[in-house]
Amino acid sequence: MYPPGPLNLGEGEAGLSYAGVYAAAERDHVIAALGEMRFTGYVGPQEGTWVLSVAGNPLAKVAGKKRRIDDVARDLAATLEVVTLAAEVSKDERLRLWAFDGDSPLPVYDSQPPEDDGGAGGIVLDDFGNPVIGEGAFVDTEMVAVSLLAAFDADDPDGKLAELLEEDIGEDTNESERLTEILRILGLPTWIVSSDSLPRRVPGGPDREQVLRLGAGKPGVQGWFADALRRPVRPRPKRDL
Repeated sequence: MYPPGPLNLGEGEAGLSYAGVYAAAERDHVIAALGEMRFTGYVGPQEGTWVLSVAGNPLAKVAGKKRRIDDVARDLAATLEVVTLAAEVSKDERLRLWAFDGDSPLPVYDSQPPEDDGGAGGIVLDDFGNPVIGEGAFVDTEMVAVSLLAAFDADDPDGKLAELLEEDIGEDTNESERLTEILRILGLPTWIVSSDSLPRRVPGGPDREQVLRLGAGKPGVQGWFADALRRPVRPRPKRDL
């Protein structure tokens, strides 16, 4: 049974914001690892090789030790020795992807890197002329595509993935559409783009009975209280007497 009301999924003025992590692992192992991390969000069902976990508070800390969604993907990959992918969409205007193969990080993708106002396609180099991989940096989209296809054992004979990563988003498209096509190529569940409906049934995704809600790593009502206790208390404004 879910507590009343969703978490903070989908908040944003210009469009949907959401974040999640895919793990190529058994669901019980994912749940146990997320519990250790004190993750807050929703764990979907086993879908073939993959389990998708959606963060309850996108674009912010989603687990203990100030972990954001990319930190969760990194630690899941290292702990379970599997491939993971973290996806974060901000107001349907910016897409970021982080992938890990065990202890090895793959090149980071950012459709709107701060150093490149022109959008996708920029390369940030260090003093030695090597591509920089890290927060705010962007690696050549061809490199990102090749790395993802190899790690996820996906076929892309027409080079569609590199084109998607390179494409500028126009007025008639958004980052959710780009992400959906990327996930299809990689063979991953696409219902993350509809995850704002959680904890209700996700259109094109799992029923509510198939999704486990974690609050600070704990399930059910216990998790709801654990998550509430960890949130900072906002002082009430003083009243004029």
